[in-house]
Amino acid sequence: MAVTVAPREVVDEVHRASRALGLNADLADRLAVEIAFCEVHHGGGLAAWADLVAAGGHRLADAAHVPFRMTGAEVEARTTGTARIDLEPAVPLAVLARSIRDLDRRGICCTPSPDGRPGTHLVAALDLAVGDPDPTADARIAERSQDALNHGVDVDADLWRLLRGRSHDFLVAESVLDAAHADGEGGI
Repeated sequence: MAVTVAPREVVDEVHRASRALGLNADLADRLAVEIAFCEVHHGGGLAAWADLVAAGGHRLADAAHVPFRMTGAEVEARTTGTARIDLEPAVPLAVLARSIRDLDRRGICCTPSPDGRPGTHLVAALDLAVGDPDPTADARIAERSQDALNHGVDVDADLWRLLRGRSHDFLVAESVLDAAHADGEGGI
């Protein structure tokens, strides 16, 4: 069964749930945007996030750092013409899809391409090379983004409940805030 949600809801819920799991605000924000982009354009973003969480340990945080490694690889590719990032363990496409799109817009081609692959597709390595941007990509992405903004995106209801349950762990009960304020520890 599916539930229709706004792309912004995906960003917000993934951000809060990832914060509850220990990611700092910047890393959680970047991951949330990657997951939402993937969910809208490739599907499987939430499933990939859930798989990372289920794997335990530092898998979520380690995967969330991969887009930052891509920035260094972009510099290397611009300098030498190519670059490679080996990912051990492999990471789901969901944590890379938006970054790959951004690289393509800047003239850096990535292999494997996210086209036709779901967010749960595991990527063991990325090869980057200087090239020409896909001239049709922006139009396809803009059309799908607009559709998602207008009509929402269908996500698996069970995954959505799991995500929402995790995101509620980030919320602080009002009674805790009231007690902190009453004890002179600050307030809003």
